[in-house]
Amino acid sequence: MSLRLRNPFNLLRSHSIALDAGSARTVITNPQSEVLLDEPTVIAIEHGTGAVIATGAEAKSYIGKAPERIRVIRPIQAGVIVDFDSAKALLRSFFKRVCADDGFRLNICAVVCLGVTDLEKHTFIDCCKAAGASKVDIVDAPLAAAVGAGLDIRQPKGRLLLGIGAGLAEASVLCLADVVYSESARIGAEHFHEAVAQHLAARYRVSIGENMAEQATLQLAWAERPAQLRHMTLTGKYFGSGTPCALELTDDDLEGALDGPLASLEALVRKAMDKTPAELVADIADTGLTLYGGGAQVHGLDSALGSRLGLRTRQAHDPAMVSVLGAAATLRPDLDFKKLLVK
Repeated sequence: MSLRLRNPFNLLRSHSIALDAGSARTVITNPQSEVLLDEPTVIAIEHGTGAVIATGAEAKSYIGKAPERIRVIRPIQAGVIVDFDSAKALLRSFFKRVCADDGFRLNICAVVCLGVTDLEKHTFIDCCKAAGASKVDIVDAPLAAAVGAGLDIRQPKGRLLLGIGAGLAEASVLCLADVVYSESARIGAEHFHEAVAQHLAARYRVSIGENMAEQATLQLAWAERPAQLRHMTLTGKYFGSGTPCALELTDDDLEGALDGPLASLEALVRKAMDKTPAELVADIADTGLTLYGGGAQVHGLDSALGSRLGLRTRQAHDPAMVSVLGAAATLRPDLDFKKLLVK
């Protein structure tokens, strides 16, 4: 039997990572913005023993299929930890995958939703530390996203951002490297998936699973009709008989499926602008609306919202990544963002 001894000098050194642990996915990068991990925020645990069966993509594949002895858990919902022990186990697994257990200190800059409470932020910090982090700084998602999207947030000019995560949307007005006003609502990609599932249930009397609803949203759903027709095969079961089905669908089959979520997003942005000082709204008429977050990737969402709001609207490049890229920028002293973003 041999003992593995850690180098005590490693305790004086550290790994630094940026973390965006969202309801749907967890992304980790290094200070150079290289993606070290991008996995679903899902963990499968054996009922009774608490043993971890699977994490990430493998655990997500168990949804709707796991036997009773296995619990498939999404420990983060709408930006908030809802199952501390499961979140701790999941983050510990992810941290070990990106940083070798060599005794180095693990320093983290983590993205958090602006709308969560101070208690919820402290719970998130405590969970990261329980999972192995030595130091945890946090940065508000709208500020991180603005930096990751390449916006100059230092200027005295109002900017409007709409972040659409899995379970939460945040409309925020920024000026002088701070959030002037923000509104949030429980509307996001998960609600898009649910709307698609309900639309198909009403139209074709079929029931589909969570993963199939997500695929249909990404491949076929739209806020503005695409120029070229898209196709996919949808599998599920018929109501009543329970027999399996495989339907060949196109974009036309999902016309109007997202009208409800789209109206909710429009109302959220209008509410935020209504509470914003007139001087900043005048700036927004020039700077427009920037969309970020995984839910912003619905086809034509930027054009549809822009038409409804009368604003020039654009989707940030790689919208699901901009928040963690902004957090990564705080880890580089040469960029001088830490003092602007970290609370």
